[in-house]
Amino acid sequence: MKDDTLRKLKILAESAKYDVSCSSSGTVRRNVKGGVGNTVGGIGICHSFAEDGRCISLLKVMLTNYCIYDCAYCINRRTNDIPRATLSVSELVDLTMEFYKRNYIEGLFLSSGVVRNPDYTMERLVRVVKDLRTVHRFNGYIHLKSIPGASPELVAEAGRYADRMSVNIEIPTERNLQLLAPDKNYESIYRPMSYIQQGVLQSAEDSMVSSASSPGVKAARGMSLLRRLMQ
Repeated sequence: MKDDTLRKLKILAESAKYDVSCSSSGTVRRNVKGGVGNTVGGIGICHSFAEDGRCISLLKVMLTNYCIYDCAYCINRRTNDIPRATLSVSELVDLTMEFYKRNYIEGLFLSSGVVRNPDYTMERLVRVVKDLRTVHRFNGYIHLKSIPGASPELVAEAGRYADRMSVNIEIPTERNLQLLAPDKNYESIYRPMSYIQQGVLQSAEDSMVSSASSPGVKAARGMSLLRRLMQ
């Protein structure tokens, strides 16, 4: 691993650790003579639980911790004086594959600060998971954080490659959101959850039909999903 990539990984793993959707104690305890076992930590490696109850190790990292928003509750807010870094799509894909091949991890937990605009950021996240699945044939677990305000088309595409998608909903009321995150729109926080829910319903519906469906029928279903996401 290049020194610059390692530097970025340290910064972006640190920035990602505040998301409580998966967690790790961070303990590093190596075996000693007469002892049994190790607790070996690693940069960005955290733990979560699979659907079958297994505890799995994930590379938990942000694509970037730069952000256009200045949310008072967020460590990565625009005005906070912290080290900043951005991984390219290829750097993050290569990191994931390298960690996976070395048996450090079983999957990826990916989030990001918002740069330029929500769609630009979401498009880059989609490129990461798409490349992992289609180029590298990565079959490990992927949990992807959707970006509030991103288009339904990008959220739907992300759902084709991620095992799980979620959205951070830090503020329960619109009034509090305006006080603590005035750059954000209340609807944009909750809208992605609707997109994800509709995608789950569509996936369940598709699983009930034969894989031999004609292209015309598949296209019609795709248009139906898009219309439902945009409602």
